[in-house]
Amino acid sequence: MPLADRFDGLLIDLDGVAWIGREPVPGSPEALRALLDAGKRIVFVTNNPGRLPQAYAERLRELGVEVGPEQIVTAGMVAARLAGEAAAAAGGAAFVIGAGPLKEMVAATGARLLEGDEAEAADVVVVSGHKGFDYGELKAAKFALDRGAQLFATSHDPTMPYPGGELPGTGAVLAAIEVASGKQATIAGKPERHLFEMAIEVACSFGSDSDQKEQAKLRLAMVGDRISSDIDGGRAAGLETVLVLSGTTTREQAEAAEPGPDHVLDDLAALLK
Repeated sequence: MPLADRFDGLLIDLDGVAWIGREPVPGSPEALRALLDAGKRIVFVTNNPGRLPQAYAERLRELGVEVGPEQIVTAGMVAARLAGEAAAAAGGAAFVIGAGPLKEMVAATGARLLEGDEAEAADVVVVSGHKGFDYGELKAAKFALDRGAQLFATSHDPTMPYPGGELPGTGAVLAAIEVASGKQATIAGKPERHLFEMAIEVACSFGSDSDQKEQAKLRLAMVGDRISSDIDGGRAAGLETVLVLSGTTTREQAEAAEPGPDHVLDDLAALLK
């Protein structure tokens, strides 16, 4: 029996599972289509906040995987919600270190975005990796945190998969800010509970009201390529875990992990074999 048949739904990471950089992982688009055709509740979960959910859904549709933005949960969405709630309670100003989509999501919560020297007066600082990170952003974040701002980040992931080698991730940028300020961030994404809570809520919302009453009986699994975020976070959320070797983790690392994933597969397509 294919492993996928054991589950009603799957939380599936994107980078390293569905694609690496701009290239799809071989067999993943076909596997995703088959899972959707089989009626599986699929929710895509990513620590990468560089796009809005609509953009991720569009990219999946370009691969022939027909999903809507409501099936995408990003660490950016979660960080924006947490920071927006904190900013509203503190006065309403946020300094966002990250790409445009993250700033857009934080602004959508009603928080007032600050830039440059004005950012030193922010009530919350939100951090994500982006190519334009510089000393000016580091300085503004430190001064805001020194004055009592709350610190949020999309993840602690040190790197992200990319063809030819891994790129520096949010964790690398966040490390500089935490060292400079002496503060520790609240992490919105995997492996922390916030993203998993939102994703499980989305998975349980599929179907009718009567289906929602049976939420506790749903068999859900987390599928990802990184032990420290996908697998550890999925286990903490009470999910069965599936590690695929198409991204950042080798089989040797998977076998050495303690506790390790419940299942180790070569790629997403192996779920159906």
